[in-house]
Amino acid sequence: MSFLALSTAAAQTGPGPAYGARQIGPDGKVPVLAVTHETIAKTRKEDVCWDTIVSDRERARQQYENQSWAVKYWKPILGGVLGGLVGFQFTRNYTDHSKKWIYPTVAGGIGVGAVAGPGMVAGSYGLGTLAYTYWPGKLPLVAAASLIGGILGDGLFNWLFPDDPSKDLMAPTQPGQFLAEQRFYIQTTCVPRVRVEYTVSPFFRVTYEYLGERRSALFHHYPGDKIALDAAGRPVKEFRPEP
Repeated sequence: MSFLALSTAAAQTGPGPAYGARQIGPDGKVPVLAVTHETIAKTRKEDVCWDTIVSDRERARQQYENQSWAVKYWKPILGGVLGGLVGFQFTRNYTDHSKKWIYPTVAGGIGVGAVAGPGMVAGSYGLGTLAYTYWPGKLPLVAAASLIGGILGDGLFNWLFPDDPSKDLMAPTQPGQFLAEQRFYIQTTCVPRVRVEYTVSPFFRVTYEYLGERRSALFHHYPGDKIALDAAGRPVKEFRPEP
């Protein structure tokens, strides 16, 4: 909480030509230069909240947008890593003349893995390697086994790690499209707000001059044209708030 004092009243000058004299008079008083009221502003931080009704599709889109980049794309990233490893595995049989194709092969494996997904890459490589172990000379059979392994691996991986939110909820809809089943939720949204409260001070701030130095003090009442000072140059009837 912070406090801000704003002057709200103009300076009031006393009558008579003696008002301009700014030295201590014989009665121990000095002229009042200005009297002001103050407005105290208190700033307070608070949350403003409200409830809204959102559909399951709107909620899913909000959840997806709030996810980090790594969470959104962890499946393509993992698939690209596995695809690169599989591509590098194939380069073991390259001759010295074919070494220049190592990096393109690995890059191709990364691209295919990112698109196909980790489940398809793992399933295709696993079942294909198993088929090649038993039937090394039957390439069509090995290729068919790799394809079946990719399909099974992709299905198993998506079953174990479903999309969150699901792709069905993320699918775009057309105006007028009939949605057979929808769910609605009450969502509370809060935003921070700075609230300022203004109060008028009950005290008078008096400005005067003592030995060439301009000073100010608080009074409970209107001080008049002159105020009496003590030996330290402070008003005798000054109000001093507790620290």
